[in-house]
Amino acid sequence: MKALSAIKSFILQYKVLAILYVLATIIGIAQIIGFGHVNNFAIFRGSSHHMLQKLPLYVEYPKEYFDLFYYNPTFPMLFLPFALLPVKLGIITWMSFTMALAFVTYKALPLDDQQKKIFILLMVFDLLNNITHTQTNPVFLSFMLLTWVFMEREKPVWAALFAVLSFLIKGYGGIIGILCLFYKSWYKVVLYSIAWLIALHALLLLFISPQLMIQYYTDWIHIISSDTIKESCSVYGVVTNLHLAIPEGYILAIAGIILAIFLSMQIFLKHRRREHIVAFLLIWVIVFNRASEPATYIIAIAGVIIWYLARPKTLFSTTLFWITILSASIIPTDISAFFDKLRYEYYLKSILCMFVLLDIVVFTAKRLTLPTPPKNAARI
Repeated sequence: MKALSAIKSFILQYKVLAILYVLATIIGIAQIIGFGHVNNFAIFRGSSHHMLQKLPLYVEYPKEYFDLFYYNPTFPMLFLPFALLPVKLGIITWMSFTMALAFVTYKALPLDDQQKKIFILLMVFDLLNNITHTQTNPVFLSFMLLTWVFMEREKPVWAALFAVLSFLIKGYGGIIGILCLFYKSWYKVVLYSIAWLIALHALLLLFISPQLMIQYYTDWIHIISSDTIKESCSVYGVVTNLHLAIPEGYILAIAGIILAIFLSMQIFLKHRRREHIVAFLLIWVIVFNRASEPATYIIAIAGVIIWYLARPKTLFSTTLFWITILSASIIPTDISAFFDKLRYEYYLKSILCMFVLLDIVVFTAKRLTLPTPPKNAARI
């Protein structure tokens, strides 16, 4: 036990964790350069150049990359610092930026010191998986978490900026803006968000005409509402696997009802914990998202970790947490064909995260009658 405690104490140091993130970045870059899995980066880079050339964003460019570009019309402008670099240098810079931003963000979270270190450690697995596919999910998650960080620091200008950036990367990232309703300065965040939206779109007009921006938005709304975007690594996929004939509109309505119930309970809680709200939003927005794919679950996993760290430890919560983290994050693929089938064909990640979401709702409902908040007892 002493040896295990010594190892834990050694690993859970910021300098050791920083070295771990540097090593993960190097491994990710080596894999990218060695095996060339750069399709996502090619899409992002291509969108920036297409914007500069006043070309359509939401059509196929099979000679440049596979798949379609699905991001907000402002994204190509935001990605320009990486797109204008030579390809390999752009990839290295993008991956390094992603990991550095993640580390700085996680270290700034409004958790206690030990909890932040645990969070940083457990997130490295999903981070490595994402950067080896040059995904935007880690940056997207960092912006959502920075919204929370700056709300806690009572800096609504910056909280609004990162809430807006979350929306402008992936539209559903705007869900984190709900968090501001549980702070006294919520109205400032709303006003600053409007100001940031205007400012960023004014900046976009330096590159394209108003008519082209309107066309980009028309095309974007069309493509994200079409069937081409369905990944279904979420409730939608689980329903399909169970051969349940539930219309998508019903699933969307159920998701909205669950969100409304949870937020209503938070309003009436005598001792509200904002960590619980953040965890709920991060998980909810993924498990009820028809565009969710395996890599997107870095966002839900962040919510799972925050939830476990912020709730009292019980046998049930600990068991559910470790099953979820091991199955959805830590255990690599190709260990077992049967396990991979459960994970990818039967959406094990989605199901486990749904159980965590249910635990949050039930726990919140029980707390409505508590006279005092329970002590934070979660430990690893």
